[in-house]
Amino acid sequence: MEFTIWISFVGAALILAFTPGPSVLLATANSMNYGVKKTVGTILGDLSANLCQIVLASAGLASIVIASGELFQLIKWLGVAYLIYMGVQKIIHRPKNQKMKSTVRTRTFFSMYSEGFLMSAANPKAIVFFAALFPLFIDPALPFVPQVAILAVTFLSIDGLSLLIYSRFAERLKSYLENNEKVYLQNKIVGALLIFSGLMLSLVRRSNN
Repeated sequence: MEFTIWISFVGAALILAFTPGPSVLLATANSMNYGVKKTVGTILGDLSANLCQIVLASAGLASIVIASGELFQLIKWLGVAYLIYMGVQKIIHRPKNQKMKSTVRTRTFFSMYSEGFLMSAANPKAIVFFAALFPLFIDPALPFVPQVAILAVTFLSIDGLSLLIYSRFAERLKSYLENNEKVYLQNKIVGALLIFSGLMLSLVRRSNN
């Protein structure tokens, strides 16, 4: 892969990764409630889902999802339901100082990882997104797999870095949000944004419709 092509991909990946989306909202909310160390599980879950989506997209599943209206609709509505569920959970949860401390101790790495994985995997457009983005930076004259591997590692590294930066910034804001009412307001805002993301996802239509 030529260096200039890789640099172009890095620029595109930076813009996409640092644009706030559902995964960023979840990571920042978890960082405020549980700290950056706990949120690493959420970030790893998100990156694992992205890796699976990249592999599936590279294997040609994107064309199947696009071709099968029933499959696309099933994945889409599962994603919509999960995003709205997460949003409602954030809205109705009223934090209390004592309970937050015990929650931090009982929240396992697996639960944080699963939450991040499901949040990212809930978006059916991701497979199509990777299938559309990667070919723009792949030279057909060169071996396919090594190029996909380079692009995947690059994207996942940038995406992980952006989530860590957002999480670190959010944790620093925690000292200003110790007031339960302020934390509750923050959770309601995040919840509303997650529900909005789910509603926007529900409007997605197949390109061949």
